[in-house]
Amino acid sequence: MVAVVPAYNEEKNIEKVLKELDEIKIDAIVVDDGSEDRTSEKVKNFKPKNIKIFLIRNNKNLGKAKALELGTKEALRLGYKYIAYIDGDYQLKPRDILKLYKLLKEREADAVFGVRKFDNIPFPRKITNFLANLLVSFAILVHTKRFYFLRDVQCGLRLIKADLLKDIYFGKDYSVEHIVAIQLIKKGAKILEEEIDVEYHEDAVSYLNSKKVLDVIKEVLNFIF
Repeated sequence: MVAVVPAYNEEKNIEKVLKELDEIKIDAIVVDDGSEDRTSEKVKNFKPKNIKIFLIRNNKNLGKAKALELGTKEALRLGYKYIAYIDGDYQLKPRDILKLYKLLKEREADAVFGVRKFDNIPFPRKITNFLANLLVSFAILVHTKRFYFLRDVQCGLRLIKADLLKDIYFGKDYSVEHIVAIQLIKKGAKILEEEIDVEYHEDAVSYLNSKKVLDVIKEVLNFIF
């Protein structure tokens, strides 16, 4: 198993992510998406005890979707059977990957998506998250003729069987979680959900704004029509 970790200006957080991955013995592919700080330097200087760490460095910021695409291609090239995704800001905790893996194996699933504990989510994010869930439910219905409601489609923590990702389109920027979910359901993948921890700490910066939310909506609608 390997964790693909997109990171943009995460010099304050990336070591915490890698330290926890090292503790639970899950390899990491960090995709530094054009950071202007010392993110790559922090990754290069980290000394793991139990895992392998691979670094991909983009010369400019290409967006989250491209970062995940590059990390996934590298994971497939290296032959990993399971690919986890977790953001580099340490809002989501790597230790929860083990919960997802346990459920995947016990229930013979193809993928497990994290569901953030909503009591810990700021109210504005609850609203945008609910609307995103409705949008994806509509997109799934149109694209697959099946009704499927995901409780937290924007959550950045997921575990997916690698074979299902070989021909996946990753969309653009922040539409990636939505676009990938729609395609997995179209493939008939068995997707489960598991509650996970989330911490909105002061060192985590969100780059999602109203324009990018509109871009996500446009990208999802363009994909299904």
